[in-house]
Amino acid sequence: MATLVAFACGSSSGPAGSKGTIKIGSDLPVCTVGGQAVQNGIQFAINQKNAAGGVNGYSIQFQGFDDCRQGSYNADAGVENVQKMLGDSKFLGMIGPYNSAVAKAEIPIASPQHFVMISPSNTNPCLTKDLSTCSYHPQDLRAGNANNYWRVVTTDDYQGPAMADYMYKQQSITNVAILDDSTVFGVGIASAFEAEFKKLGGTVAKHSSYKKDQQGSDFKSILLSFKNAGAKAVYVGGTDDQNICIPRAQMKQLGWDVPFGGGDGIETTDCIDQATGNEQGILATSAGADATQVQGAAQTIADFRKAFPGPNDFGGYTMQAYDATNALMAAIGRAINNANGSTPTRDQVRSEMAKTKGFVGVIGTYDFDEKGDTSLKIVSIYVVNGKLSADQVKNSTGVCGSKTAKDACFVWKTQFDFAKASS
Repeated sequence: MATLVAFACGSSSGPAGSKGTIKIGSDLPVCTVGGQAVQNGIQFAINQKNAAGGVNGYSIQFQGFDDCRQGSYNADAGVENVQKMLGDSKFLGMIGPYNSAVAKAEIPIASPQHFVMISPSNTNPCLTKDLSTCSYHPQDLRAGNANNYWRVVTTDDYQGPAMADYMYKQQSITNVAILDDSTVFGVGIASAFEAEFKKLGGTVAKHSSYKKDQQGSDFKSILLSFKNAGAKAVYVGGTDDQNICIPRAQMKQLGWDVPFGGGDGIETTDCIDQATGNEQGILATSAGADATQVQGAAQTIADFRKAFPGPNDFGGYTMQAYDATNALMAAIGRAINNANGSTPTRDQVRSEMAKTKGFVGVIGTYDFDEKGDTSLKIVSIYVVNGKLSADQVKNSTGVCGSKTAKDACFVWKTQFDFAKASS
């Protein structure tokens, strides 16, 4: 069953709480290492804000909700969590969700209530873009209501092509097999990869789908079909909680040594753990700039690591969550001003969030279009290096194995800036 993970930060004493308390929530798969690392980024931003006096005299209280059920994210649990937030008038916005399928279910619930959602990690383009490849449409999710949803990362129609370009152009791979986990995210990013790979002149030897509850953890027959079809690499569209990285371990058992890559759903600690024994060389994209490569983020990351010193406390989207939280608090601050210092309405906060331009975060400067997408369109490429020293692990992205492969971490390799490419 879904569990509720609640954290309250700050207090109502002193100047920060002189006017009372405003709540910010989150909806994340806290049962996963990646979800917890994102929650840490939210908590850190709010702790800093309260320590500096809060938002225009108000303390910010954070409550994190877990949308996990049976070890993986669950859209129904996410909807229940949003409904709990909507039932408490002190909640003026939320950070999340983590997974696109959960956002698809939550937006229709939150939109009529003008409840701000800012995701640090959703990448399915159909949440904001009405593409011909979409099986659902953003305008239907909102049902005529003003947009209430934003994200600080770019989308899979950039993330999938980035890996296709990397494999085809930089690794000289011309024949791949594709495996997706049948989820909204997995199908979307796999389709984007496939379209770009074929556009470049590559061949897709085979594209297979599976469902976790039917497939279990035995992928050998699928892998053999890929190998027999002549594939020289495997691209996976999906997430670790759908067992998408178990095939990597089983490739070694079959004696099949070819590149293995995917999207941000596999740039995780759990993926390394699933692939242990064959984790070296796994490729993954992330829908944003790597915070450790942004010079202006160094001090914030150092301060974060002091507050959250655990080996897996920092993750691929921790700083994106930090930026999202600060963007929301800035919108709340402007809404308080518009309400003459009183507690603003949810729609006042939504309206201010919609006006956000030139917001300076640690990752970069954000503008948002009317659909909720960010102007930052950077996709990072990572590779697992399984022979890092203790110091290298400490100063890496923070996405490392947590069980037997603790010296294996995702290491930043390069990035694609699609905003510059299209300008």
